Amino acid sequence: MKRNILTSLVFALITISLYAQDPNILWQRTIGGSDLEYLASINLTNDEGSIIGGSSSSNISGEKNENSNGGIDIWILKIDSQGEIQWQNTIGGSGDDNLFLNGKIIQTTDGGYFLGCTSNSNISGDKTENSKGFNDFWVLKLSASGDIEWQKTIGGSGQDFLFSLLQTNDNGFVIGGSSTSNISGDKTEDSQGSNDYWVLKINETGMIEWQNTIGGSETEILQDIRQTSDGGFIVGGSSYSGISGDKTEASNGGADYWIVKLNQIGIIDWQKTFGGSDEEILRNILQTDDEGYIISGESNSNISGDKTENSNGDYDYWIIKTNSTGNIEWQNTIGGSESERFPRIIESPGIGYIVGGESYSNISGDKTENSKGLSDCWVLLINDAGNILNQKTIGGNDYDGVKSFYQNNEGNLIIGADSSSNISGDKTENSRGDSDYWIFNLDDVLNISDKPFATPIILYPNPTKNTLQINTQDKTIDQVNIYTMAGSKVLQLNVDTVSPIVDVSSLASGVYYLQLYSGKNVALKKFVKE
Repeated sequence: MKRNILTSLVFALITISLYAQDPNILWQRTIGGSDLEYLASINLTNDEGSIIGGSSSSNISGEKNENSNGGIDIWILKIDSQGEIQWQNTIGGSGDDNLFLNGKIIQTTDGGYFLGCTSNSNISGDKTENSKGFNDFWVLKLSASGDIEWQKTIGGSGQDFLFSLLQTNDNGFVIGGSSTSNISGDKTEDSQGSNDYWVLKINETGMIEWQNTIGGSETEILQDIRQTSDGGFIVGGSSYSGISGDKTEASNGGADYWIVKLNQIGIIDWQKTFGGSDEEILRNILQTDDEGYIISGESNSNISGDKTENSNGDYDYWIIKTNSTGNIEWQNTIGGSESERFPRIIESPGIGYIVGGESYSNISGDKTENSKGLSDCWVLLINDAGNILNQKTIGGNDYDGVKSFYQNNEGNLIIGADSSSNISGDKTENSRGDSDYWIFNLDDVLNISDKPFATPIILYPNPTKNTLQINTQDKTIDQVNIYTMAGSKVLQLNVDTVSPIVDVSSLASGVYYLQLYSGKNVALKKFVKE
């Protein structure tokens, strides 16, 4: 009997150990029905909760409380700050209505919501207008409780896929996607090639104010659009075209990143093409505090064209920072020996940038943790020079991947992912069907710890009052950062020497982290300021 009790206890402890979530996950929720759910967007709401949008083919089951309207529907959920569902809405017609990756739902200035998707439904279910072609843009304004206030079907006779949207300063909206349509329906310009960027400005009731069809002779796929500080817009996507149509730069090979700066009425100010000899797929772009731009996407090119580093495996994250006119300031190819896909990026003020996507790699290249299943959520913190500060691999035993995230007012990451995993790894709930929404709150993004170089680093005097001498023997230091114990950066110094001297006289007394960069090598040491 004692042996059986002991065996049971050991088995229970092993089970708890195997299925214990990452200690930095404050809470998590698996949300889905018996079929397929794919998350596209999660954003902060003004009550510190989240609005979630994606697509679902499930009938009533699991967390789904409404049947499908037909095919694939949009599935919207409002959750509170602890991940509990407050309301939900299944929206669609008799065909397929997809909130694709990079499709968005945002909270509007009146406390309601605006969403944009791609639809091939005619009048049916929630759709009040027939399709204008094979697929159309479908935009909807919702109330604060998720009820439809108005909707518009916008398209031409071809294929029109909506991928991005935003609310503008005048309470209207800009929507962007890709189109194969010639002049027809709402399209006022013919296609430049097989597929173009299509950007439209609509007012607060959905009436079109202006539009622009932007492309070259081949295929362009728009992925992201943001309003810039001058009232214009930055558009990002991928292009297969050489110099033709609106394209003024040659292709580097395969698909390239193509960013286009528009003025307030959608006219091109400037454009840039970035790529290597293989394929680059831009995922999102945003304007940074210094009026430049940060771009995230994926690449499988080796050194060629604009690429300065070889691929680590198949596809890698390729992060580019540009100045205000689109010239590259730095870039980083980040990945392991397999594939890393769908990276999203946000700015983390005072620290750098947070990147999140999916990874199939074990420890290799830039990956410091093994995969937990088929694929995992991979989240990285990089500084404002593109160097990795920290990373987390989060997942279960099947497919898991980050699709959207934001940093809340407490500095935590609220992550929206797709997951097919049952209880395993970091997952604490079983899958409801084939794929579910997986929402989790990730604490302690920075998580700085002491990780010295292989060669000794000497700090003296330590403790110190005024200056800190850093001796790294044979390592040339490019940058020195100092952080408080809470993770706030209080000093950044760009240097190019083996033994820098740092003036710390202005710092308050206490314990600090000293962070050193030598190329891609990172070292962290503690010191005491008297």
